[in-house]
Amino acid sequence: MKPYTEEMLLFLSEPESQHYARLLLPEIADVLGVTISQLESKPIDVQLILAQTYINCWHSDHGNIKQALEQALYVDEKAAKEPEPEKEEISNHRKHEMERTR
Repeated sequence: MKPYTEEMLLFLSEPESQHYARLLLPEIADVLGVTISQLESKPIDVQLILAQTYINCWHSDHGNIKQALEQALYVDEKAAKEPEPEKEEISNHRKHEMERTR
């Protein structure tokens, strides 16, 4: 079993630490085949999720780690693109009300 790196141990000691999550970004970027700046441009909560996912999958092979990280990114991007249902429902309700008053 591979030992945890120093950066991983620091993150494990404080899993909500933005600083410690950012220390893992170079390793995560290497696995994903992206630049560090691409990951730094993500919201901090995404960076924390990526760091936690990376540590959780650390003992897996490279392919499984990459897949888990991509899933974490995909879920976040999908959630960001989906419209909020409440706003859509309110908008539809207003349209219906406007049609009734004509």
